[in-house]
Amino acid sequence: MIAPEDIRTAMGKQAKKACEKVFPQDRPNATTDKLKEFIVVSLPYSFVNRTLGEDDDWWLDATVVYEIYVADKKTADNPTLVDDKTMKRLREALLATFPLVDHNLGFKIVRPRIVIISSSDGKGYHYTRIQAKMTTMV
Repeated sequence: MIAPEDIRTAMGKQAKKACEKVFPQDRPNATTDKLKEFIVVSLPYSFVNRTLGEDDDWWLDATVVYEIYVADKKTADNPTLVDDKTMKRLREALLATFPLVDHNLGFKIVRPRIVIISSSDGKGYHYTRIQAKMTTMV
């Protein structure tokens, strides 16, 4: 069976094509320097076992999540202004990396969809959440 950590590592390598700073599973509580942008890759849901046919071929399905965080632009008039230009650049760069197919580990991540376009996290960032379908290859 594929280890979730291996899938997250592959997702992290994929996300690094769009953004230099990538974190597994959860966003950091604190960093030495204020980050302007970063991506969090996670497997927040359980795996679903599937079987097919007389030979009971099996595979696993899961939903994976990519969250793009961009620091708010702070001005005197609006201290929580979203940086749309950076968010769009990162979102398009990440979406361009799909599908992710890893023949060595035997899985693919396909059908990315934006489920949250831009929302404030209340900690000085806006984020976009993208979910995709992960399935092992029979």
